[in-house]
Amino acid sequence: MTARERLADRQAELLAALVAGAPVPPGFDGARVSAEARTLRAKRRRVLGRIVTGFLDDEGRTAPADLDDRLDRWVDRPRRTGTGFHDDARAFVASLPAPSRRWWRRTR
Repeated sequence: MTARERLADRQAELLAALVAGAPVPPGFDGARVSAEARTLRAKRRRVLGRIVTGFLDDEGRTAPADLDDRLDRWVDRPRRTGTGFHDDARAFVASLPAPSRRWWRRTR
């Protein structure tokens, strides 16, 4: 294995520890990696909250009462590779229960 490949493997291990809950790789300070992982989850939670609220408004939907709890659980899951915040927010909104047909009939 080349030095470049070893570096890429180490970077992948660190990234997995930061965003996917993987174990902290040897040689890294566990407390610092955990603190940074919490910071990254908080950032994702904050940004998603803003985007999701906008998406729901655009669709004429109200946020579920437990939106905050759902977002907290969502950010504990790793984001799909190659996706941005808007893709993540769309996936989250798609995971919410759809409004009942009766609700849609009342508002149209």
